[in-house]
Amino acid sequence: MGAGVGWSYGLRRLIDLNKEMELSCKKEVAALLIPSSETLSMFTILEMLMDKEEKIGKCFKKSGPAGVPYSDFPTFQDWMANWTDNRNLEEEFPTKYFQTVGSNLSAAMEKGLDVIEPGCGAGRHTMAVAKKYPNSTFTAFDIDRAQLERNKVACEMMGLTNVTFLYADFCAMPEEWNGRFDYLMIYDCMHDLPHPAQAMAGLKRVLKEDGLVTMMDINTSSDMPTQVQTPISAVEYNISLHHCMSVSLANGGVGLGACWGVELAQSMLQDAGWKEAEVRVVKVELHAIYIMTKGAGLH
Repeated sequence: MGAGVGWSYGLRRLIDLNKEMELSCKKEVAALLIPSSETLSMFTILEMLMDKEEKIGKCFKKSGPAGVPYSDFPTFQDWMANWTDNRNLEEEFPTKYFQTVGSNLSAAMEKGLDVIEPGCGAGRHTMAVAKKYPNSTFTAFDIDRAQLERNKVACEMMGLTNVTFLYADFCAMPEEWNGRFDYLMIYDCMHDLPHPAQAMAGLKRVLKEDGLVTMMDINTSSDMPTQVQTPISAVEYNISLHHCMSVSLANGGVGLGACWGVELAQSMLQDAGWKEAEVRVVKVELHAIYIMTKGAGLH
């Protein structure tokens, strides 16, 4: 069950109580309330953010800090891994995701591609794709050294030999990666970066002459009056303020936040050298998938 079912119940009564004091709910609602549901997994981030209220408040003062850094969110990677695991299970990742992307992606992965994932976090996406496509090789990188070490252990336990985890900065990918990769995949990462424009500028650079980029990010409108008409927007802006914007600003960044929106993302991609004809956007409930083709794409 996709996350959209959860959002659609945002303004409705979830549980009924009859005269016999018996509680009941619809089957689709019950599915949202089990611990492994994607929807419930996402909302658990609010518990992680609650004790940051005072620190966030200080950021609004002229004399206060710009933001709250990643070091103040020690359980973020665990939360993200749990949400990703549950979302991937519900949405049959990567099979359905690759079907949505199209662009000959699955067939090309079967043959074997050089793949890179920036901002991999707990590595859940890379490991899931690497398991399904053993003929492809994967490089995944992040700025969290401790998490990268845990990822390496997880790969060994899964018996994966086609994945390499590295420490690197998405906003300054090394020159030796120029023209090296067939496919670059990004998951819920771009809006957290301190300098997303720099990261976007490097996307084409690290691809081969013919390649593909997919970027999954939050599906919102850049126009706030439009976005607030969506019931889930209150939660999205809350999470964005307390984490996404804050960690970017704390690192000297621009503070895009999770609600930066499709319109701004498309504009920034064009500024980074992606022509309108090279970018396709597919909206799937909570997320928007940006599909960028360089040259002839994948074969």
